[in-house]
This record gives sequence, C-alpha cells and structure tokens, in this order.
Amino acid sequence: MTHFTVRFQPWDSSWLLSGPVGANGALRFKTAREAASYAQWAAKNTGGTIKVFDARGNPFKTIEIAPDVSSEDGFVLPSV
Repeated sequence: MTHFTVRFQPWDSSWLLSGPVGANGALRFKTAREAASYAQWAAKNTGGTIKVFDARGNPFKTIEIAPDVSSEDGFVLPSV
C-alpha cells in the first residue's frame, strides 16, 4: 500500500505530489486534480491513500484506492 500527499506550493503556484513518484519522490502539477489523478494511476496495482490539503494547508480530502486485482498483468500469453 502506498501513501501520497498533495500540497499547494505558493512560491510557484503549483501542486506538489509527494510519495513514491518521480526521481526525487515528488512531482509538480498545475492543479490538485491532476496530482490526485496521477496518484490514483500510480496506486492502481497496490492500492494506497492520497491525502489532499487545500491551498491554506488544511486537510481537504483523503482518498483511498483499492488494489486492482482484475488487471491482466498476471496473465502470460503464449508467444507465437
């Protein structure tokens, strides 16, 4: 299970996604929605939580992602 945090960065008006992403464990986005969407995509296999804070730093929302057990990553297709 992975944990992500989305926080506003006032000095450059971006949203910082922290967690197991990017080379330094953080990625910047123009909107909080984009950051949360990327975190949902990153957590689809293992599941996880995303804590989103508003522009003032107050907790806004916690999103829980269930692991996707229906993915076809585990199936091996025969080679032709």
